[in-house]
Amino acid sequence: MELTEIREYLERNNETGLNSNELDHVAMCCEHISRWYYEDYPLGGFLTAVVRNNLIEACFQADDINSKALKLYAYFLTWNLPGDWRMKANGQ
Repeated sequence: MELTEIREYLERNNETGLNSNELDHVAMCCEHISRWYYEDYPLGGFLTAVVRNNLIEACFQADDINSKALKLYAYFLTWNLPGDWRMKANGQ
């Protein structure tokens, strides 16, 4: 998925009222998740916790924007990546 497609998807599903700059940040992070899945792009601590489905660690690692966007990450992972992303995240 291209960044513009991701940004449009997030805007359509923005239930938490993130502003335009915040959505840009989350879109960039979702693009990194997509690149991680398809290209083995390295992720930082927060996104690693997100793809490993580790809510507690994701909350501890999140900045102010990402704290508000956790539901968008759940939507993105569920509806935009193949279902085996959990296995990849856990090294299977």
